[in-house]
Amino acid sequence: MMKPLAFALCFPLLALAAPGTPPSLTGSLDRIIASHHAPDMPGVAALVLQQGKPVLRKGYGMANLELGVRVTPEHVFRIGSTTKLFTATAIMLLVDDGKLALDAPIARYFPDAPAQWAKVTVEHLLTHTSGIPDASMDSGYWRIGARLDHTPEELVAPVRSRPLDFEPGTRFVYNNTGYNLLGLLIEKISGQEFFAFVDARIVQPLGLKHTASGSDQQLIPGLVTGYRAGPKPAWPIATANFYAAGGLVSTVDDLAAFMLALQGGKIVSRAGVERMNTGYVLANGKQTEYGYGEWVRQVNGKRLVGHGGYIFSFYSQLEMDIDSGIVVVTLHNGDRFGGDNEKMSKQLIMEVQRLVPAASVGASSSKL
Repeated sequence: MMKPLAFALCFPLLALAAPGTPPSLTGSLDRIIASHHAPDMPGVAALVLQQGKPVLRKGYGMANLELGVRVTPEHVFRIGSTTKLFTATAIMLLVDDGKLALDAPIARYFPDAPAQWAKVTVEHLLTHTSGIPDASMDSGYWRIGARLDHTPEELVAPVRSRPLDFEPGTRFVYNNTGYNLLGLLIEKISGQEFFAFVDARIVQPLGLKHTASGSDQQLIPGLVTGYRAGPKPAWPIATANFYAAGGLVSTVDDLAAFMLALQGGKIVSRAGVERMNTGYVLANGKQTEYGYGEWVRQVNGKRLVGHGGYIFSFYSQLEMDIDSGIVVVTLHNGDRFGGDNEKMSKQLIMEVQRLVPAASVGASSSKL
């Protein structure tokens, strides 16, 4: 069980950077982001931390074009597949609770699982190596099916009768249906609805103020408007279909606080975090670049972990250089405005690496 935790990052609401931040660093980061986002187009909320302190926290561009509202760091965005990091964290909490085994076949927890899933384990779902087909890749899904509300069970139902795409553990293929299955698994074991479990075990203990289900059946204060190319209104999609694979909304402050707490061993056990941060090894011995709900990569010899997301028309990127204590969060409300969030995130991390003296950079895991 996670111990009671009073954890929150308190940033000045309109601060560009914390006192003591080298002006050259803040200015350089500001220029990188501003070069991607025109002030009169859909924009981005950005937060860059170094050793837990903000070196840049700012909004760029427009949150709502019709009303002329500019983006601020306080705005709420749909985070798409960055939700998967919360889902994986919830699974690891159940592992720490002794209620779930990563190497257990999912049929142990789903007695009605089809026979072809017999060798699929919980770990296979976490690492996108299950071989279960991904319903979100079906022809016409996003154009037709995703516009109608579906229950979590209905999101998985289309693939239950299909053969596996490959033997579990032999290939990495990104899979939204696998993460929706993890959401159902969390509900099965905890006895709570997925978003309620995330709220009770992650959001509330960390004091996250704006991280919740992004259901379009309720009002979400501070939620920005999404736009597709043009700019034009985003394509209508029923948000119930995002579920455990992409259904959360959040802010830059909440996501940074979550990442720091996770990597600091404040939520999941440190042994569990290390497993999350390690790329899965396929049956042929090749290591993937994906652990449990996290991409695992390197930039300039430093280990980067995190996740990005895209849903019509929102992009998110949450990433941490765990060797240098650098966290970058970018949340964007436009499709084809501002370029690639992942690429920009890497640019920002590399700029902090370049401008922050090596003597001030230490292993973050020992300081969080």
